[in-house]
Amino acid sequence: MDLLQIVIVFGVFFLIMAAVYSIINAGQQSALLRSVTAAAGALRRQAGEPGWRQVPDDEDVPVGRMSASERTRRAAVAGTCEGRTVRAAVFSSMVPSGRYQGVPHGGVAVLGLVVAVDVPELSGDLRMDPPKASRGYEMSGGLAPLVAGDTEKKLLAQLKSYQPPAVDIADGVACFTFTDMDLAEQVDELAGLACDVVDILVDVRKSVPPGGE
Repeated sequence: MDLLQIVIVFGVFFLIMAAVYSIINAGQQSALLRSVTAAAGALRRQAGEPGWRQVPDDEDVPVGRMSASERTRRAAVAGTCEGRTVRAAVFSSMVPSGRYQGVPHGGVAVLGLVVAVDVPELSGDLRMDPPKASRGYEMSGGLAPLVAGDTEKKLLAQLKSYQPPAVDIADGVACFTFTDMDLAEQVDELAGLACDVVDILVDVRKSVPPGGE
């Protein structure tokens, strides 16, 4: 086999691989689209439940971890839980799948179900990155010292009862970002989880003297 034939064989091989990858990627994107569509439908149904309403497109809702990306809001609802204002929204966005010579190319769909709870009692900030492998949450921010010892155990017990979400607290709002779109069917339960978590932090904050964090 001469050099030209080798080049042709490799060229055909890479074309076939590219076609296979394209088919697989298209299938994955289609599955994600179905997932986010179903999640948006679940939120719209939730809006018909007592104490909930659908949030109009021109009304802002907290975006949690979806704030760093160009995003599309698929559906959003608002309600109350244990006296706190709660909002839930489904977002989708496309992020580059890679770079070539510094230029982004390709695209990967990123989905997020964000449950937000107003918590004006917590004036600081907190970032909790979901556990990876056997490690626990990675925490940072001014409120991070509150999450220690028994408090951390209580929070983890709550958060791990579902797919562990990313947690962000800032400007008196706590956001819980989930990537499992099936959880949109359990918005009531997620709202309860979010309220339980912030109540734990509020109780700890009240018990800490000023400057004692």
